[in-house]
Amino acid sequence: MARSSKPVRTIALFSRKPGMSFAQFDEYWREKHAPLAAQVPGVIRYVQRHIVPQSDQAEPDNGFGIDGFAVLDYESAEAMTAGWASEAGQRALADTENFIGEHHVVVLEDLVVIDHEDNG
Repeated sequence: MARSSKPVRTIALFSRKPGMSFAQFDEYWREKHAPLAAQVPGVIRYVQRHIVPQSDQAEPDNGFGIDGFAVLDYESAEAMTAGWASEAGQRALADTENFIGEHHVVVLEDLVVIDHEDNG
């Protein structure tokens, strides 16, 4: 099989572990999990998208139970697979049990239609 050098992106949508407050989830994800996920080989960009509770609410009220999104870019599909199979990848995956309840992950390839930031 030929190796692909085309970058790949994953988007994970997840909710917090049952019994965990949103504040606990949000802090754990930022402070404890992020450093572990940042060590996964092959990841070239990792962005946490945190839900912002509306007005004076302590908990998000978004109607679909999602507490956060993680966007990860990889060098290639092969790099993604190897990264999660690595020791660092396995550590990060094992840690998700500490703060994530339900989750869904999709793998994407970008087709850029308009990019106003591209100056080249």
